[in-house]
Amino acid sequence: MLDLIVNVDRMTDDLPAIRVGMAIAKRQAAFVTGLHVVAVYPPIMVMPEAIAQLDTEERQARARSTWWHALCQHHDVKGAWEVVRGTYVPVLAKRSRLADFIITSLPVQAPDSPIGFDNITRTLFADAAPMLLVPDTWQGSTQPERVLIAWNGSGEAADAIKAALPLLRMASMVRVLDGEIEGLPGVAPPPLPLREWLSRQGVEVEWQPFHDGSDVGRALLDSARSMDADLLVMGAWGHSRISELILGGATRLVLEQTHLPLLLAH
Repeated sequence: MLDLIVNVDRMTDDLPAIRVGMAIAKRQAAFVTGLHVVAVYPPIMVMPEAIAQLDTEERQARARSTWWHALCQHHDVKGAWEVVRGTYVPVLAKRSRLADFIITSLPVQAPDSPIGFDNITRTLFADAAPMLLVPDTWQGSTQPERVLIAWNGSGEAADAIKAALPLLRMASMVRVLDGEIEGLPGVAPPPLPLREWLSRQGVEVEWQPFHDGSDVGRALLDSARSMDADLLVMGAWGHSRISELILGGATRLVLEQTHLPLLLAH
């Protein structure tokens, strides 16, 4: 059984990440855990009023178990509700390790912090499961039907594709943008046989060479728009993660400007 986690920061039925998570769970007959992190900030933990506030938040969050189970029942899926208190990023990353992937909101309307410094994208630095990031503005399909894969031969991209496999099998259209650069024959490892592997997994794909020039991120988003994709699957932080944050890069641009859900692995 597919095991999914929906990271629930905002406990409302109409949150796009929750709608997408429930729709995928139903279609995949998956078990879906709603996870709420009561975030602890160590510098203020010496303040009694801060501890009291955390106690109140945790108590209120645990009381939302009834809401989550009613939501699961409404969508005809099996699920559980968990509340964990701790430092946000390591808590979310560690709990995700027993999930096939984690579904969470990507704040694009009013982000709390710049991309790469907020809790969600910082989790991509941690040893976490692949993440399906749903923009909080997303009004498209809750079922990924038209999927674009960004392929560059990296381990991150391969991990993202393996995590997305249950979704790829049920998609109506899958297109691979092949931007892998072959190394020196007989010295560098040969390209991975992705096309053959996907065929064995029962996924029919359109294969398209990808020559992007220098602006990889923008070219990926333009390609997603041109095929009306409702999911982009890609590896995250293909270059040095620090250089991506400071200088920019494909991952950063896609996270900043995405108009569609992203399934990322790092």
